[in-house]
Amino acid sequence: MFGKYFGRFVATVLLVAVFSCTLFSCKSAGDESSSPASDASGSTVEVDAYRDENGNYKAALPDKDWGEREFRILVRSQKFGTYQSDDFTTHSTMYGDLINDQVFERNARVEERYNVKIVPVLSDSPLTDIRTEVMAGTDMFDAAMPTLREAAVLAGEGSLYDLRSFAYIDLEAPWWDKNATEAFSFGNAVYFTTGDITILNKVCTNSILFNKDIIKNNNMEDPYALVREHKWTFDKLVEMAKAAATDPSEENRVYGMVSSYYDVQGLIGSTGTTICKKDENDYPYLSFGDERSQTIARRILETFADSGSWAIYAQECEEPIWDTSFAIFYEGDALFRISAFSATTKMRAYDIDFGILPLPLWNEDQENYYSYCGTGEVAGLTIPICVSDPEFSAFIVEACAAEAKNTLTPAYYEVNLLGRDVRDDESEEMLDIIFDNILYDAGEAYDFGQMGTVLATLVQNRSADITSAFDAVRDQINAEIQDIIDLYKN
Repeated sequence: MFGKYFGRFVATVLLVAVFSCTLFSCKSAGDESSSPASDASGSTVEVDAYRDENGNYKAALPDKDWGEREFRILVRSQKFGTYQSDDFTTHSTMYGDLINDQVFERNARVEERYNVKIVPVLSDSPLTDIRTEVMAGTDMFDAAMPTLREAAVLAGEGSLYDLRSFAYIDLEAPWWDKNATEAFSFGNAVYFTTGDITILNKVCTNSILFNKDIIKNNNMEDPYALVREHKWTFDKLVEMAKAAATDPSEENRVYGMVSSYYDVQGLIGSTGTTICKKDENDYPYLSFGDERSQTIARRILETFADSGSWAIYAQECEEPIWDTSFAIFYEGDALFRISAFSATTKMRAYDIDFGILPLPLWNEDQENYYSYCGTGEVAGLTIPICVSDPEFSAFIVEACAAEAKNTLTPAYYEVNLLGRDVRDDESEEMLDIIFDNILYDAGEAYDFGQMGTVLATLVQNRSADITSAFDAVRDQINAEIQDIIDLYKN
């Protein structure tokens, strides 16, 4: 074990000191055709269509001098706190110089290679600013990174270019998230996606934190073993949470789980259930109403409705609710907490022995674990139709995305998560499972029928009547889907 931690420490030092880009191994379609080669030190590196002779990721762009031209990209300002842009700015409050230095390095590489100047345009209201610019055309920016939810709104308004229409952008490249691209494409057009150009798609992915001391004190099964044996299911999660919970009347009460009204959508998503799926023409259709999805949603809602004796919701804690509910876990008073990785990083400040798990399977017959990623805070890459030179925008976007895979991604994953946040070897194994299977839902991104709010309201009301609630919005969802399809076809 010491050897592994020592190796992790060495990797951390090397990455921060020399911006090494070969420490992080990425699984992607591009890697499948790779072949071994040797770098100057004699070490073996992987070379494929998306890497250079040194194993660095590199976009297939022509040599071009852009004459010191500015590339201005609209990003979220510091107003958004944890979910501000740490991708093009150098004032990260969450990650400090670790990410700031890598942003600087990525920008410097692109700027030197193509003779451009990368300039972030900070926005307190990206959706409003992009809409205004589409109408006014004042040449405010060259690309924009609103949230995926905001990008869906803009796409629905016909305000974004199809990223697949640009020869310079290769959406099959490993620096673009293939799961996101497949989820958000419409009729084979892709108006927005995400990937290594941001860390927020990883920051906002859901996992489950667990308290090791509570596991030990209650002689419970090893959660890591359950994951490996494909026995980490929703029923097992609930069984363990109920077993850990103490009587509500006890002074030092222990909860089985700290959750949120909105976590029910993530748990439903972890079963592979989404609001929309795609037809043979790559258009979305409403899939949530089938028997399996209704059965799953009803069972989860029934469980949440009966949670008063063993779980607590953030919305039912004292203000500020996210701080007080988080404190329940880090003070050792809850077995499980459904968490985005932003919370995992914040755990670094507290003395608690915790581990990290993927969201559970529905049952042991489910083939893969799925890690649900909501779109409300995740940055998406867009090129709005108001930009003055869309080909220039596409060129630099691709260059930045590729270099981010050499800099930002390894800094966040190898150094921040593996080197600082996780506290055991097993969690590293869990992270591979979690990030290999991120699930996005176009129905959630486009907010068809406001299904997220529908589900959260059912949880708040301790109701499992998904049939009536869904029937009330079914026609609305179908109409909204058809409206978007009609827009894109025209």
